[in-house]
Amino acid sequence: MTELGYLFYNFVLIIFFFFALPFSLLKALISKGDVHGERWGFYPQEFLKKVKEKPYIWFHAASVGEVGITLLVLREMRKIYPQHGFVISTTTPQGREIASQSHGVDAAFLAPLDLPWIVRRAVRLIRPRLFLVAETELWPNLLREVKRTGAPIILFNGRISRRSYRFYRPLRFFFRGVVRNFDLLCLKSGADRERIVGLGGDPRAMYITGDLKFHQLVTVSGAKGERLRQELRLPKGTPVFIAGSTHEGEEGMILDIFKELKVDFPQLILILAPRHLQRIPRVEGLLDSQRVRWVKRTMIDGGGQPEEVILLDTIGELAAIYALGTVIFVGGSFCKVGGHNILEALGHGKGVLFGPHMENFSEAAQLVLERGAGIQVRTPEELKEVLRRLLDDHNLRGEMGERGLSLLQGYQGALGRTIEIVEGFLNG
Repeated sequence: MTELGYLFYNFVLIIFFFFALPFSLLKALISKGDVHGERWGFYPQEFLKKVKEKPYIWFHAASVGEVGITLLVLREMRKIYPQHGFVISTTTPQGREIASQSHGVDAAFLAPLDLPWIVRRAVRLIRPRLFLVAETELWPNLLREVKRTGAPIILFNGRISRRSYRFYRPLRFFFRGVVRNFDLLCLKSGADRERIVGLGGDPRAMYITGDLKFHQLVTVSGAKGERLRQELRLPKGTPVFIAGSTHEGEEGMILDIFKELKVDFPQLILILAPRHLQRIPRVEGLLDSQRVRWVKRTMIDGGGQPEEVILLDTIGELAAIYALGTVIFVGGSFCKVGGHNILEALGHGKGVLFGPHMENFSEAAQLVLERGAGIQVRTPEELKEVLRRLLDDHNLRGEMGERGLSLLQGYQGALGRTIEIVEGFLNG
């Protein structure tokens, strides 16, 4: 990006934040500024003291999904740099919460707003020796300020979806300099490489490492699974339908299908997990209007009969709860969101169902379909019929689950390749 490009970008950003400032200040007051202040580059004294004690490596991830793959890389980097500290910034509060509770993370904080004076302050306080970015977080001012310190900048599990590329491509002149801030780019696939080259990235700095999401196997032991089942009051042998990462419009569809399936499978229980927790009140209203017996995950007590629907209102638990599913549908795929991670369910030996919109996970969806580990449906009616068939066919469910595990085991090299390339680059 040229100086003129940065001037234009910052001008637009300043205008936007000028109008957003009242809402931002109100949010800061409501939250008493404790976490929200991190957006503005203000951190607790304990954090500031910690980052002065030793050199730090800074990871950045957008939200919960990206934090998961970031932790994989961070744990390996700790073995290489045991004398360094490790911090994670996130775009969302949900991601921050997961990162802050994770082993090996010295501190987690919300990423600074991408305004020059704010990111400059954050970079000056943290003084990263190395900056690693997960997937596709292109914040021009943040990357520029880190670059000015001389710290290497590395992109890992990098990707550019077709939809994002269509947005970025006309602004190639604008983003070329942003992409060129990366000293090393570890990319998921050849298609991602072509798109980033198309944006002006340096092909000599790029390596195809594979998808780290194939390593995100959340394994649940028999004892832990039984404990989780008891916590949710799920009787043994009860069929469980899990609809994960759902969006606006999908919950109503799922509830209509669920009520029809209950006619043939009266013991069926639905675990409904909206993608964004701020939508929980809206989904509660929908559940009330549908006249089903439901309970929020956080409100389940130890006694009584199970409800028909469990509304998952916790962060970071869905991947483990997939272990309890008889049939699993992953949302964001019946609306133009572009889908969500369908590999988490496979790690538990479960097949997976998803809708027609999987643009953001097209490679994973194609692999799952080719291996017979999942089924893509086009309409709600088709989803209902596939669910009915799977609920009725234990052997078919088992075969899909076995194929899914085999698929994941065959793609376990991405983490090793990423670490090898990063270490070689830093040593070289």
